[in-house]
Amino acid sequence: MENNQPKVFISYSSSDNDFAELMKMKLEQSSINVWRDVHEISAGEEWRNEIDYGLLNSDTIIVILNKNSANSSYVTYEWSFALGNGKNIIPILMEECEIHPRMKVLQYFDFKGQKRPWDKLIDRIINLGNQKSEKDTGDLTIEQIFDGIKSLANAEAKQYNRSANSNDIVEATNQMMNARNYLNSIENKNDTILWVDDRPNNNIYEREVFETLGFKFDLALSTNEAMKMLKKNKYAAIISDMGRVEGPQEGYLLLKKVRQTDKETPFIIYAGSNLLEHKVMAQEKGAQGSTNRPNELVDLVTTHVKNSPIKE
Repeated sequence: MENNQPKVFISYSSSDNDFAELMKMKLEQSSINVWRDVHEISAGEEWRNEIDYGLLNSDTIIVILNKNSANSSYVTYEWSFALGNGKNIIPILMEECEIHPRMKVLQYFDFKGQKRPWDKLIDRIINLGNQKSEKDTGDLTIEQIFDGIKSLANAEAKQYNRSANSNDIVEATNQMMNARNYLNSIENKNDTILWVDDRPNNNIYEREVFETLGFKFDLALSTNEAMKMLKKNKYAAIISDMGRVEGPQEGYLLLKKVRQTDKETPFIIYAGSNLLEHKVMAQEKGAQGSTNRPNELVDLVTTHVKNSPIKE
């Protein structure tokens, strides 16, 4: 196939396999290069790595919408990731179903019942074919990015004692891509975060998110342990809980000790409260912010990391 052919990725639920195959045949008859997992993934290959290639090398993403795909976390991930990377999205409505608000604003093709406007769809794809995405994901594969997105969605849902839903995945996808693109623009940034918490297992999802964004961690269980690490190393940021075995406001005590000698390293309190007065108090004491929300924690770290000292 010619390199200048329009490249299309079909996102669909497995229950729509037959229709996806029909669409592939119709589009290829019009010299459109189509990617879908059944034909493109060889036996034994890591399917997410292959989807990496399919999504990033397609000009347009066709999303087959029905009740099954609307409830599929993988379909939701694919179109939200595509939007975050500036890809063209064409929804195909197969039946009435709940459509995410971000999809509702897109022009869709009505394929309900016996309607099959193939010619209009093909014309639209060809017209969009020359538009290329200028964004990229750095050296990450789709598998790595998706793992980070799932971790952020799960961390956010955990705050409300529920499972992650499609809205969590969409929001996490947008935030992860924005954070990744921003961090990629920073040269020579420090990549190690000091995380101080006497219960580190409470933050596994959150650390997975930052690892996807390229960060590493030194973990400290106490103020004293953290201060010893700070004497030896410089960090991109310090994340601290508030109450520990040492005391109910140990996060503030650590902040005070850090600011006696270090006015620059971003310090963020990640604790149980998200009250405005606690945010104000933390900033007055020298922190960059205070939150109990994983999404906000990602924002705080990525916003301030460029100002962090570089490890020598």
